[in-house]
Amino acid sequence: MTQTDQVVLVAEDGTPLGAAPRTSVHTGDTPLHQAFSLYLFDEQGRVLITRRALGKLTWPGVWSNACCGHPRPGEELGVAVRRRLGEELGVQVEDLQLVLPDFRYRAVDASGIVEHELCPVLVGRAAGELRPDPDEVSEHAWVSWTDLVSAIRATPAVYSPWSALQVPLLADEQERLPLARRAGGVRAGGVNGMPGPEAAAVPASATLSAVDALLSSELTWMRQVWGAIAPAGEPDVLGGDPGDLPEWLHTLLVGQGKRLRPQMCHWGFVASGGQLDTRGHDDVVRVAAALETLHLFAMLHDDVMDQSGERRGRPSAHVVADRRHRAAGGHGDPLRFGENIALLLGDLAHSEADRLVHTLPSVMRDYWYELNLELIVGQRADLTGAAARRTDLAHAEAVAALKSGAYTIERPLQLGALAAGATPQQREELGRFGWHLGRAFAWRDDVLGVWGDHAVTGKPSGDDLREGKSTLIWVLGNEHLQGEAAAAMERVGTPEARESDVPLMQQALEEAGVREEVEVRIIAEIAAAEAALVGSSLTPEGVAGLRETARLVAWRSS
Repeated sequence: MTQTDQVVLVAEDGTPLGAAPRTSVHTGDTPLHQAFSLYLFDEQGRVLITRRALGKLTWPGVWSNACCGHPRPGEELGVAVRRRLGEELGVQVEDLQLVLPDFRYRAVDASGIVEHELCPVLVGRAAGELRPDPDEVSEHAWVSWTDLVSAIRATPAVYSPWSALQVPLLADEQERLPLARRAGGVRAGGVNGMPGPEAAAVPASATLSAVDALLSSELTWMRQVWGAIAPAGEPDVLGGDPGDLPEWLHTLLVGQGKRLRPQMCHWGFVASGGQLDTRGHDDVVRVAAALETLHLFAMLHDDVMDQSGERRGRPSAHVVADRRHRAAGGHGDPLRFGENIALLLGDLAHSEADRLVHTLPSVMRDYWYELNLELIVGQRADLTGAAARRTDLAHAEAVAALKSGAYTIERPLQLGALAAGATPQQREELGRFGWHLGRAFAWRDDVLGVWGDHAVTGKPSGDDLREGKSTLIWVLGNEHLQGEAAAAMERVGTPEARESDVPLMQQALEEAGVREEVEVRIIAEIAAAEAALVGSSLTPEGVAGLRETARLVAWRSS
């Protein structure tokens, strides 16, 4: 047995005890031995993540750090790292430094094989072009460090057990990480004068506060006009809090929600060179307020179509109206009454959204009309796809893009860019960024719709499964689930559905690796969105804001 086939065994205090064959050490009772982990960064401060080849004996297909390995007997740590890095990724390393010298861990793979390693953690900067060995690495991606930290804290099971433990420890040592070179007074994290992911950017607060002020003003005007038209006195059956429809709309719209669409408008505007205190910024505020109002329209109608009992932790509008009808002893069907009132409330929101955009430049109004059609087409496809029990990936991706990704991410970015007078190149760059981020947003919605915490999302966990929605998770579940879980998929949305079907599917989908697969897809889309900003013609302030907002989108919990 040669040294190339051996690992160094160690005592609990790290003292070498001798060597053993590498191929026979890793069993169900693996002794403690020497190893190492390397985290590799590029010139922009992004960190490399790799997906272990499917042929690996342990943790196949799992995302992990750049590379891991074992020093041979008598081999210095730095030499071992450079050797293994060349074998796995065909690249060299610069600025190699030891950050976590005493890290150790023990983990058990699904096969029963144990990893038990004294595993110092090093960081360095990649030098040269990656040439991954396909027997070791099936995929790789460069991602921002903060994205990786957030992702591992949110979903540690997606990653190798050692990286899930190492990354939070490295985050505590962030000042020692090669996040970017310092040069010419540029803040660490910047490249070629461009701020990196952590650079300060123009805050969106000026736009968001103006959006709330405009909504309050518009709804005050609406109440005045409504009051002059509607019969005197409180509305029948609906009397009291929340009052008539304009007052109700105000409580649902002003000061509510994450204002994600206005943020996207803002950063599309700033990234395209837009300035505050200009007509262009006024247009951004107006279209952002319209988007929030349109979003409320979509939620109100969606809750009726899906029979969702809750929204943002409170009873849905059709449920509130139903209860008012019952409390007042109203004539007719209270369920039908509740749905009709909610639909009217949504129609009022859509009417107000259209009023908000009527003074915008014609190019923005045309784009607004396309956005509206896109949203309605997506909702139609969602309904008909669920009725037809569609389980094809193309349909699920199309619905997610139309209903969620486009009108939440890509279209608002472009509206902001139009207000700023963006160049064709800037619009194309924002389009690529928005397309990838929109997919990540939609798939995070899918995850929250199945496994979201009710206390955080404000909606019952598993609602999407209960309704049999044609989401990415539903498509993957159709491919992977078997037995009773597959039978539960067939039953949901039918009179044969059981109360136990949803929790059964939630557990089965997770055990089948569906949740992990979706998380991997989200990571890949965020990496692609990040890549679209590299070397772009967008402003540094806008790029910084887009990166920060992308992190909020990808790892949100509600």
